[in-house]
Amino acid sequence: MTTVVAIAGSASLCGFLSLFSSSDIHVPLIFVLTVLIVSRLTEGYFYGIFTSIAAVFGVNYVFTYPYFAFNFTISGYPLTFFTMLAVSIITSTLTTQIKQQEKLRIETEKEKLRANLLRAISHDLRTPLTSIVGSTSAILEGENRLLNDQKRALLQEVRDNALWLIRMVENLLFITRMGGESAIHKQPEVLEELIGSAVCKFRKNYPDMPLRVSVPDEPIFIPADVILIEQVLMNLMENAVVHGKTLTHISLSAVLEEKKGKKGKKVVFSVENDGERIDENTLRHLFDEHYARDDKKGEAGSKRNMGIGLSICMSIVKAHDGDISAENIATGFGGPGGVRFRFSLPLEENL
Repeated sequence: MTTVVAIAGSASLCGFLSLFSSSDIHVPLIFVLTVLIVSRLTEGYFYGIFTSIAAVFGVNYVFTYPYFAFNFTISGYPLTFFTMLAVSIITSTLTTQIKQQEKLRIETEKEKLRANLLRAISHDLRTPLTSIVGSTSAILEGENRLLNDQKRALLQEVRDNALWLIRMVENLLFITRMGGESAIHKQPEVLEELIGSAVCKFRKNYPDMPLRVSVPDEPIFIPADVILIEQVLMNLMENAVVHGKTLTHISLSAVLEEKKGKKGKKVVFSVENDGERIDENTLRHLFDEHYARDDKKGEAGSKRNMGIGLSICMSIVKAHDGDISAENIATGFGGPGGVRFRFSLPLEENL
């Protein structure tokens, strides 16, 4: 289709210019440019070479005297043919190499991300499993000796570790999905329903955590992979619960933004909490996958999964052509401050 449109467009342009000029010197140049464009926009060598051959014969037949008849005795004709053929072959070769290198780079980055995250997760899986086994064993072996408060504390620890394992499994599933070329399946979804689904899941796991939700009044359709965007929202809200030591509230909001002078709109999601702030050095490397492993040098029990979850959030948002950031906020719910995570997703004009 690209080849047909390019050749037809070039022929139409040459025909239009011939109305204003008796010279046909511009015709070979336009078709050389056409060969260059087709070779750049198509895969392999076939279409570029086909366009160069079609251009040579087309120029000879339509735009050179005698018109609408072949004349292979025209001075410079062999040079024009080999020039167009050389342009198409060279351009097709360079384009193919660039595309192959780009595919290799993307695959290498994906494999690196998967390897780093899987390595970090595999090291951390032992801790909650060991804790679950220890707590359940203590309950079973000391059923008659333990007080109800002690049993409740052990069961609470089992529940917390099980929830953490669920989050890790969800992150592992995301990594598996990212391994395929068709990992992102964008479908137009109602923004309010997307947020509502994530909020329901969060409240099921944390029924006692106050959560404020704000969405636009008008219905907005957002092109996104719902499962992955819900994973981002869940990771951000759960990170606030797990790591915000002084946390009392979480706020989740979404607004529609459009910059003046630029086409297109975007939805900006914001997850705020009034918990403990993040130190500036950590804040700068928060979305780095290496942070997931370095994090364990400090408070391993309280910070586990933070770097892993955030690096996954960044990968999901980037795969949607969006941006994500984190910042300490001056005030939060009237308190001393907190942390705000923001990420944006572009909207397509036809949705």
